[in-house]
Amino acid sequence: MFVLEGYPLEIALTTANSAAQAWYGYDQGVVSGVLISKDFIHTFPQTKVSDIQGITASCFSLGNLVGCLIAACYGNRLGRKNTLRIGAAISAIGAILQVSATTFPQLIVGRVVNGVGNGITSSTCGVYQAESCSGNRRGKLSVIVVLHNVIFYCGATWITLACSFTKGGLQWRLPLALQLVPCIILVLMLPLVPESPRWLLMRDKNAEGADALRRYLGKGLSIHDPLVEKEFRSITGAIQIERQSQISLREVLAGHDRSGHLKRLILGCGGQFMQWLTRYTCKQFGGINALNYYFPIILTENIGQSELMARILTGCNATSYMISSGLCFWMIENFGRRSLMLSGASLQCLAYIMVAIAIALLNRAPLQWGAVSITFLFFYYAAFGCTWGMVPWVYQAEINSLAMRTQGAAAATATNWLSGFICTQFTPTGIKNIGYRFYIIFASFNLAFIIIVYFLYPETANRTLEDLDAYFDLDSGHPTIIRIGDKEAKQTARPIEAIEAEARRIEASDGIKKMGPTATHVEDVDQV
Repeated sequence: MFVLEGYPLEIALTTANSAAQAWYGYDQGVVSGVLISKDFIHTFPQTKVSDIQGITASCFSLGNLVGCLIAACYGNRLGRKNTLRIGAAISAIGAILQVSATTFPQLIVGRVVNGVGNGITSSTCGVYQAESCSGNRRGKLSVIVVLHNVIFYCGATWITLACSFTKGGLQWRLPLALQLVPCIILVLMLPLVPESPRWLLMRDKNAEGADALRRYLGKGLSIHDPLVEKEFRSITGAIQIERQSQISLREVLAGHDRSGHLKRLILGCGGQFMQWLTRYTCKQFGGINALNYYFPIILTENIGQSELMARILTGCNATSYMISSGLCFWMIENFGRRSLMLSGASLQCLAYIMVAIAIALLNRAPLQWGAVSITFLFFYYAAFGCTWGMVPWVYQAEINSLAMRTQGAAAATATNWLSGFICTQFTPTGIKNIGYRFYIIFASFNLAFIIIVYFLYPETANRTLEDLDAYFDLDSGHPTIIRIGDKEAKQTARPIEAIEAEARRIEASDGIKKMGPTATHVEDVDQV
């Protein structure tokens, strides 16, 4: 039997998780074009009303919220691969319902069901990727996964533009049908990759975990290779630290644990909230999802462009967005997560201030100020793409402990979608009723994020997942609010204290082995 190892396995894993992440971006690109398609409006005239238009887009986010909750409750029991399979099946059903919709209720049901599946996959694929990659490549490979969100968003905008020249239902049914492509890719790739080694070791499947670990670490390695043994002992040592006592979700929320579960949960959720307050005002409250779903509407109603020009500019903007997002592959390990979030929030704030000014003065010189507003909307996407567009997805998969990684990632992604629902629902009304002030709200949020990130978010670049466990340990001495002079929390290079903590974990793991069998209890977090 052909078994993938090393780089070929890394490619297969990244392809599978990229396909899982692609749905989200593709839906944004498709819906932004579908909402202004003539046949779609003719088939569903209800969408002419701004509130109904908001429901059509935002119900997908509500479905995602439900999917995230399902992943949180059952993801650790099912494993990463089975969770992705279930999510793919549900998403496929939702896509078919949308494509075949002849009534508005069927369309809405299809979007909700599709959202449920997407919520399951989008909250799992990042965890699967982070748990299976080595620390020095985790950031870059995670960026590739999230980048497919943007690539498929870009592709969807051009597909809807091309289909706008056709007649009848093909204008919108074909673009909606093509979302099945990433579903098929995901299902085909999963049999080629092993389960997450950390999940296997947490479940005390040590033989399977060691085999999966050696396959992910390199080609031709044995389970007795020093590199494999070192990583195995570091992971099992971290697991042993979490085996101190069983804790309930209630105790986690009360902060009664030594691993900082609650603090890490809030950081992951906060990152996604700010991204959606930076993508929906930056993914929800920072501006981007508002832009992703409604960019053509902003161009036609706020800036006065024709439908064709709005579609073309949307496609050009999506291409620019995709290119800027690709830059994050190089930037995320060199500059670190903190620097990208801080610089991104600063540039996004500037962009929205300029858009607000341009739209406020649009009546005085429509051509000139319209060009200024479009330029800074493009600038916003470029800044967002290589910073907040990528980093929160990577950060949420890294920051949580092994026992809470599934629940933490699901909670963070759920925060993303809940914020997205709010902003997608009310963006059309905001664009129409408050004009340029709508963008000042976005600018204000981004300004606040600079302070929040600086004092609350430690660097995670070039750390192993077990390094982060040690950082948040009760005895580590790291307070919740980061001190201005705290180099360990801010530096991009791996800290000395992390290297020393790894040596202690390996030593503890060796000691445990010498003493014979140990209890197999893991510090799982109960759901009740």
